[in-house]
Amino acid sequence: MTQRKQVVITAIGMVTAVGDTAAQTFDALSAGRCGVNWHPDGGIGRKVGYVRADVAAGLHPAQVRMMDRVTLMAHHAAGEALAHAGLDDTQKAACGVFVGTGIGGVLTLCEAVEAYHGVTPKRSVLVVPATMPNAPAAHIAQQLKTQAEAQTYTTACSAGAVAIGEAFRRIRDGYLDVAIAGGTEAMLTPIIMAAWNQLHVLCADPPDGDEGSCRPFSLRRTGFALAEGAAMLVLESAEHAAARNAVPIAEICGYGVSNDGTHPLRPDSDGQALAMSRCLADGGLSPGDVGYINAHATGTLVGDRIETAAIKRVFGPHARDLPVSSIKGAIGHAIGAAGAIEAAVTAMAVSRGIVPPTLFFEPGDDQCDLDYVPATARSLPSLNLALSNSFGMGGNNTTLAIRRLA
Repeated sequence: MTQRKQVVITAIGMVTAVGDTAAQTFDALSAGRCGVNWHPDGGIGRKVGYVRADVAAGLHPAQVRMMDRVTLMAHHAAGEALAHAGLDDTQKAACGVFVGTGIGGVLTLCEAVEAYHGVTPKRSVLVVPATMPNAPAAHIAQQLKTQAEAQTYTTACSAGAVAIGEAFRRIRDGYLDVAIAGGTEAMLTPIIMAAWNQLHVLCADPPDGDEGSCRPFSLRRTGFALAEGAAMLVLESAEHAAARNAVPIAEICGYGVSNDGTHPLRPDSDGQALAMSRCLADGGLSPGDVGYINAHATGTLVGDRIETAAIKRVFGPHARDLPVSSIKGAIGHAIGAAGAIEAAVTAMAVSRGIVPPTLFFEPGDDQCDLDYVPATARSLPSLNLALSNSFGMGGNNTTLAIRRLA
């Protein structure tokens, strides 16, 4: 059997509701800032995590004509990551591309249907290349001029984490030396908001803005705030990074996936626990090694309880001493991009020894009784290993283990 390679993260790009870059996002999360607010389009009618950055900046109009906002987000985040990575042309040509998205170019699709029926004016856009789910991966591959594989994953809310995990496996097992992997999502439109409303999972917006809309693990939580954004990570074998004098941010050392096999919407604690356990086993890790969990925790009544139960099952008594936080109160739930954004934030947390807080936390749910890092970021200078959980509708569960490098 071929010896497994060590896989490191050497660059991160992000665009979220609280920052145009990875550093801006992490600093805002650490400062406890919230980006969930009213969208400029009054037809959306709810507070959401929308991106304020000009994600089309620097692109030729002919390029933009073929790109949905979901691809523009991915292109923006990939551009930042690649600029920091400093790959040369030969390395770019051998760089794999792995992208997760929940739905792809749905904004263009909605606009095209409305234009067809005369509801809105026609816009100069090429609908098919803009809406195909693999468009973000294809455009990043073109940025790189790569001849390596370019793959797309659509596993709902776990898609970004799956993309990172699959890229990790390719490098660990010797198929690639370098890859860019992450997730992207952009579905903030009245039509899609109406579709989400059917499921009764979106949070209520309190009149007092200080209370927050999305409140993971809290007694009076009512659901999640829909969001958009993207995160892209450059992954390399440790040898490849060392050969070009790249300075790693952190190491990915475990990846676990499972499927609930129970219900298309309701999560299952057995499946979630299995993903975490498989991740630990994959990395040769024990529960006691873990010092922090970045939770999936969307703010739904059932989901947060089930994840808490799964954590207790895997970690036993150690769960009581384990900091667990969710960033969805700050940026909302970016569906297919969520797992990638959270993995990126987890890597930065491990690297910096600071974990972001769970905003707007209110105790009182006796089934959510762990240490949720309420209100303010926590300094954990001895943090060595963290998990990032991502659980998707349809039953896909994904956990990534991220370790600090000495």
